[in-house]
Amino acid sequence: MSGSATAATVLVLDDEKNIRKSIELALEQEGFAVIAAADVSSALRALHERIVELMIIDIQLGEIDGIAFFRKAQAEGFDIPAIFISGHATLTQAALAVKSGAFDFLEKPFSAEKIVVTVRRCLEMSAIRERLRLLDERAGPADIVGESRAIKQVIADALKVAKTQANVLIVGASGTGKELIAGTIHAHSERRDGPLVKVNCSAIPDTLLESELFGYEKGAFTGAAAAKKGLFEVAHRGTIFLDEVADLSLPAQAKILRVLQNGELQKVGAQQSVKVDVRVLSGTHKDLKQAAADGAFREDLYYRLNVVPIRVPSLRERPEDIPLLVNFFVRRMCEKNHLKPKAVDEEVVWELQRYHWPGNVRELQNVLERMLIMSGESVTIRDLPEELLQDDPGERGGKPSALKEFRDEAEREFVIAVLKRNHGNVSQSALELGVRRTYLHRRMGALKISKKDYFL
Repeated sequence: MSGSATAATVLVLDDEKNIRKSIELALEQEGFAVIAAADVSSALRALHERIVELMIIDIQLGEIDGIAFFRKAQAEGFDIPAIFISGHATLTQAALAVKSGAFDFLEKPFSAEKIVVTVRRCLEMSAIRERLRLLDERAGPADIVGESRAIKQVIADALKVAKTQANVLIVGASGTGKELIAGTIHAHSERRDGPLVKVNCSAIPDTLLESELFGYEKGAFTGAAAAKKGLFEVAHRGTIFLDEVADLSLPAQAKILRVLQNGELQKVGAQQSVKVDVRVLSGTHKDLKQAAADGAFREDLYYRLNVVPIRVPSLRERPEDIPLLVNFFVRRMCEKNHLKPKAVDEEVVWELQRYHWPGNVRELQNVLERMLIMSGESVTIRDLPEELLQDDPGERGGKPSALKEFRDEAEREFVIAVLKRNHGNVSQSALELGVRRTYLHRRMGALKISKKDYFL
């Protein structure tokens, strides 16, 4: 599963042996992999056993015509571009082929150069359509924002490993941005023009996991009215990101290990295996090494996934990035919710930096969106959720930490000193501290500062 992308595979369906052979030789000389089929049943079997990027179909076939075969393949879930060829087709048939979704129609006889050029053009157009589709899917994803040493190191590691084909295990607490790191690795890799398929392993029930990941054949079980590609097959020539991989059951881990070891999978209800070319990135907030030691996770799978580990820091480890994140999310959220651009007061940002963020960047994003929607022309300290202003948000209902006690005591002494210097004038003290008067009053209440503390 760590090799480079393979050549495009072309299925040639023609009941004339000489035509099949000439097309096969022309394409193989240009580096394409070719599957030659003389009849519809052989062609359908090939589609179920191999991943095909393009089909060349003769319109005039013995059993059913090529257009009927193409429609049958589409009905079975194969969305593959096609070039139709024929020496006896009518204009009506040619028009029908194009109307059915064919890329082009070539009349026999044609030169080797003509078929190669047409195949290349078809694959290029197909790749462009796929890139546009992927861009639509990726529209508006959050970027990795931050200038702290911790996040810069993560980005540097991601860019370095992106140039390789190595599997990567991305570790970090929920909400830290593991999915963004996976996206960065894929976007800067040789596979960037291929799909990035994201799988939340904890969200798929064990009973559905095999069919979701590996696909199934028509009639494999009740309700399987048509064949379906699994997520590994959808990710062919691209990347698959297995998020929360630690939540996979042991049977599911065994099936994924086979794909990693052999680069092939078997659909539910299929007799043959299918080769896939996929890079695997995985993510977890759990200690996967400890899970392997405890027997909850396969050790051999752990080492397959953990070729290169990347740890994403929690938000409380990089509070200096919060002002940048605030500016980034505010712009995005205002656009998303059709709001006029809003300013965020400095004391709000300062309070956000003090908070411990158990939900990490995702929680910060949600809090900001709530404040932007509910606030007036700007976001002020009055718009902050109450839990962010509690005495000890990190130890709600419990004993405050020593660090929190020290920080609050230092802040209390500093505020009292400023109040004394300004003879108890709260407005002047707020001006000197660079905060609003209402915010200073709130902090004075939280720090239990009364007039007797600063009036001698």
